[in-house]
Amino acid sequence: LDIWTYIAEEEIPIVPLYFGKKRPTVVRNGQIFMVDDARTPLEPGEAPVDRMIRFRTLGCYPLTAAVESDAASMDEIVSEMLTARTSERSGRLIDHDESGSMEKKKREGYF
Repeated sequence: LDIWTYIAEEEIPIVPLYFGKKRPTVVRNGQIFMVDDARTPLEPGEAPVDRMIRFRTLGCYPLTAAVESDAASMDEIVSEMLTARTSERSGRLIDHDESGSMEKKKREGYF
């Protein structure tokens, strides 16, 4: 949260993927993925659905899942983060492999 507050206070520009916007998506394994180019091909039977999403962390996009969000400004992102009940890194696919998860590394004091 501190970094988002700092970015808002200093009016530092950030990439649009951090802001909520209607984007084409699919849901896989309970996570939302944006399907806007060839890096995320549709699987058989999938059809994109427009959802209001943003990315809380970009990681190795497009291997990072999105979150549903209407936060279209820095103040709205900060407000959303104050009420968030999941980690900012919850959309990173590496975090679903416990042996190498970034969340595990964070708990162990790696960073």
